[in-house]
This record gives sequence, structure tokens and C-alpha cells, in this order.
Amino acid sequence: MTEFTIPIIGNLLESLSAEFRDKVKPFAGCVLRCDLAFGANFTGGRFCHTGIYLGNDEIAEITNVDGKATPQIVDPHDFLNGQGTNFLRTGINIYIATDGCGNALGSPEISERARTLANACQGNREYDLIDNNCHKFTVRCITGKVPREAKLSDRDVARSLKRKFGCQCVTWEPTGFGPGDFSFED
Repeated sequence: MTEFTIPIIGNLLESLSAEFRDKVKPFAGCVLRCDLAFGANFTGGRFCHTGIYLGNDEIAEITNVDGKATPQIVDPHDFLNGQGTNFLRTGINIYIATDGCGNALGSPEISERARTLANACQGNREYDLIDNNCHKFTVRCITGKVPREAKLSDRDVARSLKRKFGCQCVTWEPTGFGPGDFSFED
């Protein structure tokens, strides 16, 4: 096995074990995550996709549509599966950022920023996996400022959440939404 294979197997096991962990229900302004490429870990964090829960089964995200960084509002099923167009979205569950004690991290202002950005910034910049990606969108919603960059992992998102909410750590807990679900209300 290669060094890359072992973390992938571990992340698949983590996704499966999420079925047995306590679920955290999202509220408007919470940060959500799903795995990309089976959640491969690499130096700098976990390869994943992030977005902001707006309430009523709506999630604001930014994705690559024809080479443009396109903010959009999607349902949980499309967030998890990339609307069938993103082969890298291989998540089994949607996770929510918490303070390490199971308390979801979010606020109404984060939700408002995400909705405003998703409705106002339709495909106006080139999508770039490093410089203009979902994590940069998520950090901007959390902080209200445009970050210089946001890497491929959830590390910058977690760092922004720690600063905003004054918590020591950020953990990702399952929401209970997975394959076959169509709503957080199911």
C-alpha cells in the first residue's frame, strides 16, 4: 500500500463510523463539509468541499461551472454529490463544524453573507483550485473579508472558525445526511 492509500481507507472507515456517532443538526449560518477524493489527507489538511447552510435545506457553495467560480444555492443531495458533474465529490456524509463539544459553529451573519454572495457573484472570476475555490468562499462568509488564498483543505476554514468563535479546536461531526437522503428533515 502507498502512503496515500492508508489515509483513504481510514477516511472511508470514519465515514462509515459516522452512522453510529451522535448527529448534529445544522442551523442557518453553519459550515458544512463533504469529502472529495475519499477525503484524502495530505500535508495541510483534508481534501474536501465546504459550504454554508442557509436553512430550509439550502446550502451556499462555490463550484466550477465551465471554468468559472460560480456561487450557487443547492440542496443537501447536490452538495454531497456535486449535481452529478463533479467526480471528485465522493463523500458518504455531510459533516458540520463544531467546537469540539458537539456545538455547531455558525451565525445568522454568516448565512446572510453566503446568501448575498451566492445571489450576487455569478461566475465573475475564473475558478482556480488553489486561489478561488469553495474554501475561499466559505472563509469570506465567516469573516466578511476576502482572504488572500485558501488552500485545498479545510484547514483555513477551521482557522477562521476558531478566530470568530474563540474556540480551541474545530471538529467535524456528522449531520446524519448521507446517500439516499434528500433533506436534513428526513
